[in-house]
Amino acid sequence: MARGYLISRLSQPGDIAALRTRLSQAAAESAPETPSIKGWLARFARLVMGLIPEYLVLVLILGATRTWLFPSAGPALGNDLGWIALMSAVGLLFVIPTAGEVPIVQAMLALGVGAGPAAALMMTLPPVSLPSLAMTGKVFSIRVLAMISLVVLVMGIVSGLLAVLFKF
Repeated sequence: MARGYLISRLSQPGDIAALRTRLSQAAAESAPETPSIKGWLARFARLVMGLIPEYLVLVLILGATRTWLFPSAGPALGNDLGWIALMSAVGLLFVIPTAGEVPIVQAMLALGVGAGPAAALMMTLPPVSLPSLAMTGKVFSIRVLAMISLVVLVMGIVSGLLAVLFKF
């Protein structure tokens, strides 16, 4: 709730009005006289043609850099603040399928990774990713996306520190 309030406070007063205007203009331009499945499919195809290539390119780039972003998981990844912050930042970037973070973190814990970095990943992998931020960049301002990212990053760091504090 506090995050939503903070993000709405960061939005410019005219942002919502501008979005409504753009939405009504786009709806008026593409809407047929009577709604049909053919019209819906045409709009859906345009959306797919714009988003899928962007998504694939970002996922491929992140996959190629995975080795450098995720160091060898093992006991060397202790519970210090540096590793917790790094895992929070890396978890913020990657796109993971729903509930995919659970086996990733379980495997890392089995390899001896500290509870702090594991908790940071658990909290930052699901909410946002670089592709989701890029795709919503057409709708939200950079300030709002930066605040969302910062809130998730801080949430990951705090979660990692709490995991260490409570000795999970």
